[in-house]
Amino acid sequence: MKEDFDFNRIGKRLPYTTPDSFLDDIENNVWETVKQEMQPSGPKRNFRLWYSVTGGLVAASIALLIVFNLLPHHPRNNFEDVEKAFANLSSSDQDYLFATYQNDLFMNE
Repeated sequence: MKEDFDFNRIGKRLPYTTPDSFLDDIENNVWETVKQEMQPSGPKRNFRLWYSVTGGLVAASIALLIVFNLLPHHPRNNFEDVEKAFANLSSSDQDYLFATYQNDLFMNE
């Protein structure tokens, strides 16, 4: 094998050729595609977010109704109603209740 081989004599030819303005056409096609993708579309509405916020507001309003007791409630019985209910009990039940609550520390204070 020859040791004085000169690579400069071979030259730098490319084995492939392209038609004229081939690269310019590619560049133009790419720019057209990019322009189509960059065009602003109409406003997108996020319905999942809207439903989440609405559901949260409904849940919060129900919680407020429960916490602040704004739901309709039954009027409290006055002492006369308690007296009538106690009078409707049998005498043995009345004696039991009286004996049970007579020694109650919290009621006697």
